Amino acid sequence: MRFKQAHYYCSTSNRANALKGLNIYKSLYVQSLINDSQNSKKRALEGLIYCSEKLGLPTEEYEKELGIKRRGKAKKKPRVLKNSLYKILLGKGYIDFFFRYPLKSSDIKTSTLKSRSIYKKIYDITGKLTIGTKRYTLRSIKRMRIAQYNSKTIRIVLEDTRPIRSKLAIQGSKLRIYLVPSRSSSDKSAFKTGSFKSDKKPKAPAIVSNASKVIVIDPGHGGKDTGAIGYKRKREKDIVLSIAKKVYKELKKKGFRVYLTRRGDYFVTLRSRTRMANRVKANLFLSIHANAAPNKRKYLSMKGVETFFLSPARSERAKRIAALENRVDMKNLSYYSKNVFLNFINREKTILSNKLAIDVHRSILAHLRKKYSVKDGGVRPGPFWVLVGAQMPSILVEVGYITNPTEAMRLSNPLYQRYIAKGIAEGIENYFLHTQSR
Repeated sequence: MRFKQAHYYCSTSNRANALKGLNIYKSLYVQSLINDSQNSKKRALEGLIYCSEKLGLPTEEYEKELGIKRRGKAKKKPRVLKNSLYKILLGKGYIDFFFRYPLKSSDIKTSTLKSRSIYKKIYDITGKLTIGTKRYTLRSIKRMRIAQYNSKTIRIVLEDTRPIRSKLAIQGSKLRIYLVPSRSSSDKSAFKTGSFKSDKKPKAPAIVSNASKVIVIDPGHGGKDTGAIGYKRKREKDIVLSIAKKVYKELKKKGFRVYLTRRGDYFVTLRSRTRMANRVKANLFLSIHANAAPNKRKYLSMKGVETFFLSPARSERAKRIAALENRVDMKNLSYYSKNVFLNFINREKTILSNKLAIDVHRSILAHLRKKYSVKDGGVRPGPFWVLVGAQMPSILVEVGYITNPTEAMRLSNPLYQRYIAKGIAEGIENYFLHTQSR
């Protein structure tokens, strides 16, 4: 059914529909890898080639994955716009738009429209939107929409029932739009001083119901896959299962609905873990692991807590750690499968996963540092296969280095494990509070 839908969209002459069809084929390709379905994978790749050619997009990766050899002269690659909008952040009284390259004032055209009782301010910016169409409801104005207007132009539309007052500021590769709330003529002095007061009573903070939230906790490895072997032969699979069970209890105390991908020492494939999270319609997926140094010379120097969210890795360290955790299930995937797959990562989910990682990481450190001195290994992007295919924000926590003598002994200590568990549970709760208030 979805293959027919994708083909229908791609066969139309409407570019927006063709892009919709391309995205459906991408999700079908991802699903085929998760389900290990060669037939679906072939159909999805053929659809991606068909749709990409109609849109004038590169098809080399898909063709290589299918084993198609190009004949004759290679097609010229379509001209790719240098600049692209890849991130949007909402602030108090302003919106930041992040581009790959510095902007010039000549890249932006401004216009205003009034239709019936709706006022619109339009910004047309030369570039490419890489995060998909976005719609926001804001306090300062009624709504904001961002979309790819044509192949060369991003369009930002601000709408309100009163004339819109905004101001642009180009800061290198960042564009900031300042928004001024609608006001009466008696508010002019407030505008000059920059202090805006509303006669409305502030809204009470939203109450987050933990009972409606489903969390899946994944103890890494298990069974035949022991994970890393550390100091005094301590095994990663045992330590992370013990911590995961404590996280389970802490989250249950807070009222969350919680599932574990494994409750004992048995092997669960990486694909099955996220498949379970999708099946129970989880709001969050969190995988727990213990890190390991690459060689004996670094056993003492490498330590600390690190938290990862799914994204193509930028650092060699992230790639090394990911390769260590991925080794069981990814060995049968080709180079192109891995890279094409990672290019399909949902960007909106990546942003939420990054926020989740920050909240959880910060909370773990805060709890551990009440009693212990712990190194902050940071929050990093990484291509972890266990997170691929999860349809919800997902992160992987490396709770410490099992090869470091001090950390290995701590990680085996039930008290230390409880501090980690409390930190994870509180970080998850903070994440929901923050995202609810955004």
